[in-house]
Amino acid sequence: MDIIFSEVKNEIDLNKSFGLRKEIFVVEQGVPVEEEIDEFDDLKRIGKDSFHFNVYKDKGCISTARIIIDKNPNDNCAKIQRVCVSKDCRGAGVGLFMMSHLHKYLINKSIRKVTLSSQIHVIEFYKKLGYIETGNEYLDAGIIHKKMYINL
Repeated sequence: MDIIFSEVKNEIDLNKSFGLRKEIFVVEQGVPVEEEIDEFDDLKRIGKDSFHFNVYKDKGCISTARIIIDKNPNDNCAKIQRVCVSKDCRGAGVGLFMMSHLHKYLINKSIRKVTLSSQIHVIEFYKKLGYIETGNEYLDAGIIHKKMYINL
């Protein structure tokens, strides 16, 4: 599979990311659109405190994710959010491809601790990458989640 990891730098790529997120989170999982798109999705913030990434196959966006860097630069922490893979590409290694590139990106930015909020049904995927569960389950946008972290 010939796939490309790319940082979102313009409105066209950001809209491709939004399209996939809406397809998966809003249509497939029933998350209200007003909870899916937030202030970190503003193009003016991208590259400052939020960083968005897409994975492309044949020019189509098949995976997307975003990173929020902790406001305290001394903490060297970041959150990975809004990770999704198109339905027809799940199980083909696209999620692993995305996450390994996100980890490399964060290491290059001297980020050493990463947190995420995992939907319950994908906890095992993140565990295989080395993430550790922490805290109790909680409801977010009508879906049960659990916090996880990894030290890079």
